Amino acid sequence: MSSYNRITLVGNLVRDPEVKKLKSQTKADFTLAVERYIGKDNKPVTDFFTIVTWGKLAEICGTYLSKGKKVLVDGHIQIRTYMKDKERQWITEIVAENLKFLSAKTEETAVAK
Repeated sequence: MSSYNRITLVGNLVRDPEVKKLKSQTKADFTLAVERYIGKDNKPVTDFFTIVTWGKLAEICGTYLSKGKKVLVDGHIQIRTYMKDKERQWITEIVAENLKFLSAKTEETAVAK
């Protein structure tokens, strides 16, 4: 194997997923807050990741996830570029391939299943 691109994160949603119907499939994205600890005193620092999901997984995210929910995200890192005002802009995002809901079930999600 010459290269490997895999990431697993556990954190809380900063906002509700934004779901969009594109030509052939559904896309959902949201921001995940993930704590890490630095220094001798293990001071907490929060990193914010943009998570993107596609297809059926995107539909599930739109239905069952909301701000504050804890999830485990497994996927890969993707870096895209585009031009804005004659300057190259970079976007780093996590494309989720698997999700595990870690928050306790609410009555709403228990009934929806």
